[in-house]
Amino acid sequence: MVFLSSLIETSPIGFTIPGGLIVSLGGFFAFGNRINLVGVVISGTLGMLVTFLIAYQLGKKTGTSLAKKFHQEKYAELAKRLLNNHGPVILTTSLLANLTRFWIAYAAGAEGYSFIRFLFYASAASLTWNSLLVTIGYLAGSGRQELESGIAKLGIVSWGLLFLALAVIYFKTKGEVKEMQKK
Repeated sequence: MVFLSSLIETSPIGFTIPGGLIVSLGGFFAFGNRINLVGVVISGTLGMLVTFLIAYQLGKKTGTSLAKKFHQEKYAELAKRLLNNHGPVILTTSLLANLTRFWIAYAAGAEGYSFIRFLFYASAASLTWNSLLVTIGYLAGSGRQELESGIAKLGIVSWGLLFLALAVIYFKTKGEVKEMQKK
């Protein structure tokens, strides 16, 4: 699940799932050895890296036609400028730029950027980003008891608010229903 969510989140349709949250949840559940922490990091890293490699190959094969087809020329052009001006720095930090990360890899392929250098920087960026997300989840897992207690209290309050809202709706509509029945 971590691999797939990481793969999708890095793609142009990444807004469809909360991939970063799922990767962080992997770290959360790794606390207490429910799942392997290193496995979560590697799985998330490979998901992002695979998307980067696919984007690179698409850029290499299609040039800019794919970006035009998806109406993403603006992001692809920005990615191209960033890559040309900042090269390695932008490749390693591109995962932080949500709207351009796929297009950075795509532009690298379209521009003929060295595959070996691209692979190195994309791997470093993927590993760093996933390690950060998993660490955040792991730290949250260390406070799990407090978190569960807070959520339980919030749940009780939510049920109370629901019953209060239903009671208000019932009493507000009770008179209206009676008047509608008289007519």
